[in-house]
Amino acid sequence: MEEIDKSKLEQKEKLPISIETLKTDSLIDLIYKGNKLPEDNRFLTTEEGGVFKYFELKDIQNHKEDRFFSIIKVDEKIVGLSELLKDPFNNRNLWIQFLSIDPKEQGKGYASKLAKEIFDFAKEKGYSLEASRYTEQGMLKMRSVFEKLSGEYPEVVFINKEKL
Repeated sequence: MEEIDKSKLEQKEKLPISIETLKTDSLIDLIYKGNKLPEDNRFLTTEEGGVFKYFELKDIQNHKEDRFFSIIKVDEKIVGLSELLKDPFNNRNLWIQFLSIDPKEQGKGYASKLAKEIFDFAKEKGYSLEASRYTEQGMLKMRSVFEKLSGEYPEVVFINKEKL
């Protein structure tokens, strides 16, 4: 039986993790890195081989002053992404458009960490949050996380609606 090198396993688990919420232009800079095309194909649509479900580069140019993106990076590589869009009827409310984790990185708690960043950002900036478009998968995976966080962040009004 092949022996596993535990030092490599431990080293992999200790990769630096960073989480932040960016304005649209900052995300564009991270994705394009000064080039005309994205440097990382993971940001293409899922139909084109991208990994972030519901994320479309062409859409982020629209109303970019009304969008924020919470990201989680592992070893400087974006592995999770969420879009927050200002409610056009209430500019102090953010719609959680999507939360997506690279399939290769799922099951490591990154979605929960990203959800916490969304609540931290809303609290810091004085926004309310609305999760109004759950997919079946989102309903199963994230609804309970958002509900738990809404209890931990009483200063953030959280509007939680049913699935699509």
